[in-house]
Amino acid sequence: MKIAKRIVSLLLCVLLCFSLCSCELLKEVVKLLPSPQYGMVEDTSLGYTEIDKLEFTYSEYYTPQKCRESYDLLENDKMRELYDMIYENVHFVYPQAEESSEYKTKQVILKDCALSEAQVRLTIKALADDNPQIFWTSSTFGFLIHEEYEYTAVQLYSRYSPDELVKCVSDFLYNVNGFYYSLEDSLSEYELEKKIHDLIIDNCEYDESINLDEEVPTERSDVFESYGALVNKVAVCEGYAKAFQLLCHGVGIECMNVIGVSDDQLHKWNTVKLDGDWYYVDTTWDDTKDKALRYDYFNITEKQLLSDHEFSPLASEMSDEEICGEGEENALTSNFYIPDCTERTYNYYIRESAQLTDYQADELKKSLLNSAKKKEKYFHFYVDTDDSYSDTVDKLFDSYPQYYFEYIDYVNYNLPDYSIDSENVTFYEKEKLQVVTVLMEYI
Repeated sequence: MKIAKRIVSLLLCVLLCFSLCSCELLKEVVKLLPSPQYGMVEDTSLGYTEIDKLEFTYSEYYTPQKCRESYDLLENDKMRELYDMIYENVHFVYPQAEESSEYKTKQVILKDCALSEAQVRLTIKALADDNPQIFWTSSTFGFLIHEEYEYTAVQLYSRYSPDELVKCVSDFLYNVNGFYYSLEDSLSEYELEKKIHDLIIDNCEYDESINLDEEVPTERSDVFESYGALVNKVAVCEGYAKAFQLLCHGVGIECMNVIGVSDDQLHKWNTVKLDGDWYYVDTTWDDTKDKALRYDYFNITEKQLLSDHEFSPLASEMSDEEICGEGEENALTSNFYIPDCTERTYNYYIRESAQLTDYQADELKKSLLNSAKKKEKYFHFYVDTDDSYSDTVDKLFDSYPQYYFEYIDYVNYNLPDYSIDSENVTFYEKEKLQVVTVLMEYI
């Protein structure tokens, strides 16, 4: 904590230590399937219940985007064929639970091809990456690869019975469609993205009760899914990222998940494409108790992100042994694609804040006055002076002539019957963003 004349300054790095939560991803459980029947056709007399594919009622004003980026990055057509077959078959659920309390989905049998285990794992990952609306599959999957007869069998599992799933799908559609219905016409991609970001962090609570050192019970696994974030309103980073991706797709914004490490734990966030350029977004880290920080990870660059995030490797750069491994790096914790994010046009603070280019600060003073007239709680401004960031902050708040108090005097002179409190000024230094956020108190 930094104390100066008439000022209390809060350092962002200190706040993050107390306001952000670590995340974990749901670990896989792998089963070896029994050999399929002769002819490699699963017995269809078992009585699977077909679950209708989720058909959202999108806004009439915006065209949804069907995004299959991970599908396109699979290394061959046979993997893409398996992807399509699994997608169809996870909508068939067996009504009787296994000993694990999970329910089989219909087995997939890919003929004329014995894929490797690594290829099977990457195909399942690609399906999960592209389809955040498939929220019922568990982390369990089974597979059997028969090189002599050239086939690959794969089976996923549902955490819900068919009857439970029908109700969950109904609840999910109600909540997602309600968001699309609420959208007004003529919003830009940036405005739509911000609405999605705000919806999630305003309505979803991070689940701090998940013990990262213990296996997560099946009944708690919703926190890793878009369903947890959008229906139960409780999730961890994976649920936040999937919900954000799902809603972005529904309004036509290209969006992908990215996996890596933050705060020494596995973590998942998003990347979005606006006007042809990619940006990073982390709704989990924006969901803090301190509202002054709620847009610090909204459309940031790779350089800004890497100050406290680290990417997991690309699957294309990993060996089969690493992809199939049980260590920190495997198929589940790999990325298909990591875009270059260098553009700043749609960063929140670039779009929404005043800019300080010189200490005369005509633009900043006008913006500060407008904020004060609305009695806004926070005032953000972007630092773009000839001085370094630290030197600028020092001249504004600490050392003579403490320019920021001149700006307050200008505003207070133009306010009618109240004033900004200039005796108790709290500000946040956000050097990696080149931003200062000031807590506005009025008297």
